[in-house]
Amino acid sequence: MMIALDTAEIDIALFRQSAWRRPMRGLRMATAGLALVLGGCATSPDPHQGGFVSGIVGLAGGGYQRRIDEREGTYQGERDAGQQLKAQARELEQERAAVRSDLKRANARLADLEQRLARQRAALKAQGAAANRAEAQRLAKAQARVAGTKGSLRGIRPEDQSVAELKARSQAVARDLDEIDTLVAAVGGTGF
Repeated sequence: MMIALDTAEIDIALFRQSAWRRPMRGLRMATAGLALVLGGCATSPDPHQGGFVSGIVGLAGGGYQRRIDEREGTYQGERDAGQQLKAQARELEQERAAVRSDLKRANARLADLEQRLARQRAALKAQGAAANRAEAQRLAKAQARVAGTKGSLRGIRPEDQSVAELKARSQAVARDLDEIDTLVAAVGGTGF
């Protein structure tokens, strides 16, 4: 069975095919041209340097989101580091306050030792100098140590020195005070 087509029908069928293909071919050409034009544009992952095309590429490709995530991570890291530094500063201030307290106690102890030295010196003078020459020498040595310790205490500046240095100097003052106490106790017969 053979289908006979009329030439008019064939012409109409061919016209329809070519009319349909012409706009599609034009659309394909326009898309290819646009792709070439846009592909030829320089793109940048930095939104400040790129233009419209870079913006589209950055949004579609996830480049902008990666930049945002990276910067948020950096920000969070810096914020955490800041919190740690604040905590360390609080700890150092607490240690500095403890050293100040130790220094106040040392000053009070030194003042008490000076009063004891003065009382013992007065007692020695009342007893007579000939019998107590050795004790007078111990008192003089204790008085010299008191003067040196006072100088050490005046040289300590809690606001200007590191906590480690303050602790070391505070411990040295405590040792000096113990030695002075031992000298005073040897003369007077009583410990502090």
